[in-house]
Amino acid sequence: MLREKDLQTLAELGFCAVSMGNMLPARTIFNALAAARPGHEAPLMGLAMSHYMVDEFAAAEEILRGLMRDNPDFALAGVHLALCLILAGRKEEALPLLREAGKRDDPLYGAMVAELTGLAS
Repeated sequence: MLREKDLQTLAELGFCAVSMGNMLPARTIFNALAAARPGHEAPLMGLAMSHYMVDEFAAAEEILRGLMRDNPDFALAGVHLALCLILAGRKEEALPLLREAGKRDDPLYGAMVAELTGLAS
Protein backbone atom coordinates (compact mmCIF):
# COMPACT_ATOMS: atom_id res chain seq x y z
CA MET A 1 0.00 0.00 0.00
CA LEU A 2 1.30 3.42 -0.93
CA ARG A 3 1.62 5.96 1.83
CA GLU A 4 0.69 9.62 1.37
CA LYS A 5 4.39 10.56 1.21
CA ASP A 6 4.92 7.99 -1.56
CA LEU A 7 2.07 9.47 -3.57
CA GLN A 8 3.47 12.96 -3.11
CA THR A 9 6.92 11.82 -4.24
CA LEU A 10 5.44 10.18 -7.33
CA ALA A 11 3.52 13.36 -8.16
CA GLU A 12 6.73 15.38 -7.84
CA LEU A 13 8.50 12.94 -10.16
CA GLY A 14 5.64 13.28 -12.65
CA PHE A 15 5.86 17.08 -12.61
CA CYS A 16 9.65 16.86 -13.04
CA ALA A 17 9.15 14.57 -16.03
CA VAL A 18 6.73 17.09 -17.60
CA SER A 19 9.18 19.95 -17.05
CA MET A 20 11.93 17.89 -18.71
CA GLY A 21 9.72 17.05 -21.70
CA ASN A 22 9.35 13.36 -20.83
CA MET A 23 5.62 13.13 -21.39
CA LEU A 24 5.22 9.35 -21.67
CA PRO A 25 6.74 8.61 -18.23
CA ALA A 26 4.88 11.61 -16.78
CA ARG A 27 1.56 10.33 -18.11
CA THR A 28 2.28 6.84 -16.79
CA ILE A 29 2.90 8.28 -13.33
CA PHE A 30 -0.12 10.58 -13.39
CA ASN A 31 -2.45 7.89 -14.72
CA ALA A 32 -1.34 5.58 -11.91
CA LEU A 33 -1.85 8.33 -9.35
CA ALA A 34 -5.29 9.12 -10.77
CA ALA A 35 -6.23 5.46 -10.40
CA ALA A 36 -4.92 5.40 -6.82
CA ARG A 37 -6.62 8.68 -5.91
CA PRO A 38 -9.69 9.18 -8.10
CA GLY A 39 -10.77 12.79 -8.22
CA HIS A 40 -7.55 14.17 -6.74
CA GLU A 41 -6.46 17.34 -8.53
CA ALA A 42 -2.69 16.79 -8.75
CA PRO A 43 -2.59 13.87 -11.18
CA LEU A 44 -5.21 15.51 -13.39
CA MET A 45 -3.25 18.78 -13.43
CA GLY A 46 -0.13 16.82 -14.35
CA LEU A 47 -1.92 15.04 -17.17
CA ALA A 48 -3.28 18.33 -18.49
CA MET A 49 0.18 19.88 -18.38
CA SER A 50 1.65 16.88 -20.19
CA HIS A 51 -0.78 17.63 -23.01
CA TYR A 52 -0.60 21.39 -23.37
CA MET A 53 3.20 21.35 -23.16
CA VAL A 54 3.27 19.41 -26.45
CA ASP A 55 0.48 21.33 -28.19
CA GLU A 56 -2.23 18.76 -27.45
CA PHE A 57 -4.57 21.54 -26.42
CA ALA A 58 -7.92 19.78 -26.84
CA ALA A 59 -6.92 16.96 -24.47
CA ALA A 60 -5.59 19.42 -21.90
CA GLU A 61 -8.69 21.60 -22.17
CA GLU A 62 -10.98 18.61 -21.61
CA ILE A 63 -9.12 17.61 -18.44
CA LEU A 64 -9.01 21.16 -17.08
CA ARG A 65 -12.66 21.89 -17.80
CA GLY A 66 -13.54 18.63 -16.04
CA LEU A 67 -11.51 19.70 -13.02
CA MET A 68 -13.24 23.07 -12.98
CA ARG A 69 -16.66 21.42 -13.24
CA ASP A 70 -15.97 18.82 -10.55
CA ASN A 71 -14.17 21.15 -8.13
CA PRO A 72 -15.19 24.79 -8.70
CA ASP A 73 -13.09 25.93 -5.72
CA PHE A 74 -9.89 24.63 -7.33
CA ALA A 75 -9.09 27.90 -9.10
CA LEU A 76 -5.65 26.75 -10.26
CA ALA A 77 -7.38 24.66 -12.93
CA GLY A 78 -8.80 27.86 -14.45
CA VAL A 79 -5.36 29.47 -14.45
CA HIS A 80 -3.88 26.50 -16.28
CA LEU A 81 -6.82 26.47 -18.68
CA ALA A 82 -6.07 30.12 -19.43
CA LEU A 83 -2.44 29.20 -20.16
CA CYS A 84 -3.61 26.36 -22.41
CA LEU A 85 -5.92 28.71 -24.31
CA ILE A 86 -3.16 31.31 -24.71
CA LEU A 87 -0.79 28.67 -26.07
CA ALA A 88 -3.55 27.53 -28.45
CA GLY A 89 -3.90 31.09 -29.77
CA ARG A 90 -7.26 31.67 -28.05
CA LYS A 91 -6.24 34.62 -25.88
CA GLU A 92 -9.69 36.22 -25.83
CA GLU A 93 -11.10 33.11 -24.13
CA ALA A 94 -8.33 33.18 -21.52
CA LEU A 95 -8.98 36.70 -20.22
CA PRO A 96 -12.25 35.99 -18.34
CA LEU A 97 -10.61 33.03 -16.61
CA LEU A 98 -7.68 35.22 -15.58
CA ARG A 99 -9.96 37.99 -14.33
CA GLU A 100 -11.83 35.48 -12.18
CA ALA A 101 -8.61 33.99 -10.80
CA GLY A 102 -7.24 37.48 -10.11
CA LYS A 103 -10.18 38.22 -7.83
CA ARG A 104 -8.92 35.57 -5.40
CA ASP A 105 -5.51 37.23 -4.95
CA ASP A 106 -3.98 33.85 -4.18
CA PRO A 107 -0.23 33.84 -3.44
CA LEU A 108 0.03 30.37 -4.99
CA TYR A 109 -0.67 31.61 -8.50
CA GLY A 110 -1.02 35.41 -8.31
CA ALA A 111 2.21 36.11 -10.19
CA MET A 112 1.24 33.59 -12.85
CA VAL A 113 -2.14 35.29 -13.30
CA ALA A 114 -0.47 38.69 -13.71
CA GLU A 115 2.02 37.33 -16.24
CA LEU A 116 -0.63 35.49 -18.24
CA THR A 117 -2.92 38.52 -18.23
CA GLY A 118 -0.11 40.49 -19.83
CA LEU A 119 0.33 37.80 -22.49
CA ALA A 120 -3.39 37.59 -23.22
CA SER A 121 -4.01 41.35 -23.42
